[in-house]
Amino acid sequence: MPVSSRFGWLDHDDAHRAQMMEVIKLFQDQGSVDELGIGSVRDAFSNSFFPGTSVLHTRARYLLFIPWLLTDVARRGRPVDESRKALREAEVRLIKALLAGGEQSNVIGSQAQEKLKTMPSQVYWPALATFQLRRWDTTIDGYFRKASQHARRSAEVSTGDAETARVDVGLDSALPAPPEELLTETTFDLTYDEADTLKAVFARLPSSSLLGWLAANATTASGDWVWQHPQLGDMPDEHRARIDHARRLHHVWHGAPLLYNLMLARQVEDDALVELYEESTEDWLEDLEAERALEGWQRQDFWALVRQLNPRVGAPTVAFVNQWIDLVEAGDNAGDHAERLVRDREIRLKGRRSRIAYPDARAGWSGGAGLVRLDYRWRVAQRFLDDVLAGLSGGAV
Repeated sequence: MPVSSRFGWLDHDDAHRAQMMEVIKLFQDQGSVDELGIGSVRDAFSNSFFPGTSVLHTRARYLLFIPWLLTDVARRGRPVDESRKALREAEVRLIKALLAGGEQSNVIGSQAQEKLKTMPSQVYWPALATFQLRRWDTTIDGYFRKASQHARRSAEVSTGDAETARVDVGLDSALPAPPEELLTETTFDLTYDEADTLKAVFARLPSSSLLGWLAANATTASGDWVWQHPQLGDMPDEHRARIDHARRLHHVWHGAPLLYNLMLARQVEDDALVELYEESTEDWLEDLEAERALEGWQRQDFWALVRQLNPRVGAPTVAFVNQWIDLVEAGDNAGDHAERLVRDREIRLKGRRSRIAYPDARAGWSGGAGLVRLDYRWRVAQRFLDDVLAGLSGGAV
């Protein structure tokens, strides 16, 4: 059964649907799958650093595109089915307008277009709430239902002038107006006003949010990893402490998926892959030492922070990660104990889908799984910040 078909019950709950689409995207990208179940720890940091972001997000201007389209549809006060259809049609036109404007990447639905199943509005719907761009806590269908109710009330009390006839569409009224050519030809480039608005939107996030601090203070979004940001030393102590824990986990953890794939390569007797993963493990150990990831790491503080950020992190996950770190500290990251730890963890998580334990499951292994490094959605936030900074420096007024 295709992964996406298992989640059909989520179709009308847009926040949950967007979250599940993240899982589906990870399943479709074999390198990104969380094979050993560290996602709850990773996401504790991701959500703390960059709330509202998603691995499905591409560019910042979607945070304006979607409210613009919603406003245009909602103000008409149509029934829910008609509004949903009108929004979909507008989003398909937006896809084509972006392509007409010369955008060749990051366009959600660029290939599927009219056949697209998960629209940009669904992908960005939870973000609109986190960033306070929508006020109504509901699904997209519920949003249109409420907008229709407001339109009827507005019509009942209207005296005929534009002011009294204005319909509350439950969105941030301070957003800039959309460009006239939005649905004919457009780009991801932010105007100065749009960039200034999104900077303010990000900056009003809670003080615990790194995205909020960066929006208010950063002059660049450079750095392959968030801990390589040039202004790291200027950040508040709270942010630097969290970033340091995330950095250490990033380096220490990578050996586990390397071992997992090495074990599989040995099982399928692929000498080239065995050599690749053995060399990659040596490179990882050199990097681990160079980065001093284990040196002075206060794990009690690390786990206290993780539990503060995500109280739902399970005891088995804590035990597994701790045992892995213990083995790495002892220099036993590739011995029998480490292999048993990884094998038992995969079996616990997957049962008969365990590649290590079951040949049928192993047959679907592509040669690499779960190898993407932990970046805590920095790439997504980095694109947002790059868009805003570019708009502020060169965007049209």
